[in-house]
Amino acid sequence: MNLRFKFHDQLFWIHNFLPQSLYREMYLEFIRKRKKLHIEKTRVNWRTYKEEVDDMSESIDQKSKLNHEYFKKYHTFLTHQRFVNLINFKMVSHLRKFKYGQHLTWHSDQNDKTNRKYAATYYFNHRWNENWGGELMFKSDLGSGFIPIVANSVVIIKCGLWHKVNANLKKTHQRFSIQTWVNG
Repeated sequence: MNLRFKFHDQLFWIHNFLPQSLYREMYLEFIRKRKKLHIEKTRVNWRTYKEEVDDMSESIDQKSKLNHEYFKKYHTFLTHQRFVNLINFKMVSHLRKFKYGQHLTWHSDQNDKTNRKYAATYYFNHRWNENWGGELMFKSDLGSGFIPIVANSVVIIKCGLWHKVNANLKKTHQRFSIQTWVNG
């Protein structure tokens, strides 16, 4: 596990996040069960236009038939990584799928109804070309940039940092991730 990039204590990009054997096991389990899982449009809590909502990603709830043990193992690694102190926080995860053209618009993950402190996105795809889109973009008064999709990496974002996910530009490949809300 190594820190690849850090942006002003607001964004952390960690490579080789899970042990290779666990990553492979989770990935194969998800690929096997992906067509049997209950998938619904991702619900967002920020203002957006209807045509943008129609093109947003799809989510698979944590209560789905995907093995809960994988989320527990993933949460253990997320809690105990050494770059952001997430001990004593509650985590809720779901799988997210971006088909061709799907994206998420600019948002900061801040919500008056939750006690959300961080959001983490774990990248599943073991093959992804930089020309296929799906990057995470971020911006603040301190600067801006993007994080490409790299297998077995996680991006941890402190709530308040503006970010979005660019559209998936590849018709034959879906972008898969685990989205985790870290609540205080």
